[in-house]
Amino acid sequence: MAATALPDARPNEGPQAALRFARAPDGRSYIARQRVGYPFHITRPFHFDEVPAGALTLYLQSVSGGIYQGEDLRMTCSAAAGSAAHVTTQAATIVHRMPAAPARQTVALEAADGALLEYLPDPLIMFPGARLTSVLEIEASADATVIASESFAHHDPGGEDRRFESFEAALRISDERGRLLVLERYALAGDRLAEGAGEIARWPAQGSFVVAHRGPACEPILAELRAALAPTDSFYGGASALPNAAGVGVRLLARDGARLRSGLEAAWRAVRLALYGAAPARRRK
Repeated sequence: MAATALPDARPNEGPQAALRFARAPDGRSYIARQRVGYPFHITRPFHFDEVPAGALTLYLQSVSGGIYQGEDLRMTCSAAAGSAAHVTTQAATIVHRMPAAPARQTVALEAADGALLEYLPDPLIMFPGARLTSVLEIEASADATVIASESFAHHDPGGEDRRFESFEAALRISDERGRLLVLERYALAGDRLAEGAGEIARWPAQGSFVVAHRGPACEPILAELRAALAPTDSFYGGASALPNAAGVGVRLLARDGARLRSGLEAAWRAVRLALYGAAPARRRK
């Protein structure tokens, strides 16, 4: 399908949310710097996990009620050396109807030596007529790990089974010198998921999960993911090594948003087991 026209860039404005995490002398990770404006809001940080020690969990909220036409939303998260942070959302984010102009959401993640940075939001809920481009940019040092996902399901609040218009996604992974290691793009028209539109219509909820990791744990990560994502009639997941030994990528297909979320959580738990030998604590939502 033809690429959707994007909203004009804002060359003189920074991201609406910018977060930096660091490791304190006692080993706990904390928010070293924050600038959070509309429509984003953050809660106080939590420390749920025993492994990795001192890891921080932060819930990201939206005070606007979703993503609207013409919006250009940007967020940056960086993890300083040795820190560990998990950023998630309290709930799914609605992407509203966009008759006049599409929306764009860009998330940039950066992790320094020995850092763990996780960005795992709940799936987007694409309403009828929604048009969104989602961009995920990752820059990770050779000794760092970044785990991230982007996913969506569709919903028609009118009960007429109308579909969103378009969802486009781009993923870029670079090393600490800015050298591009991975570039992936895809686009999907909502009517491809309509009943009778073909095999892909079996999977109206879809997502990607990526582990940017260039260390020796790549093989165990891949093995754990493949074991955790065994296909069923209601869910399908596949994991493969990324080019340039940049890590592991996963594509997830599901019957609905609930099964998609379960698959994303299974992938996350599998990676944590491979990296640390322990599953993460469950996050209440």
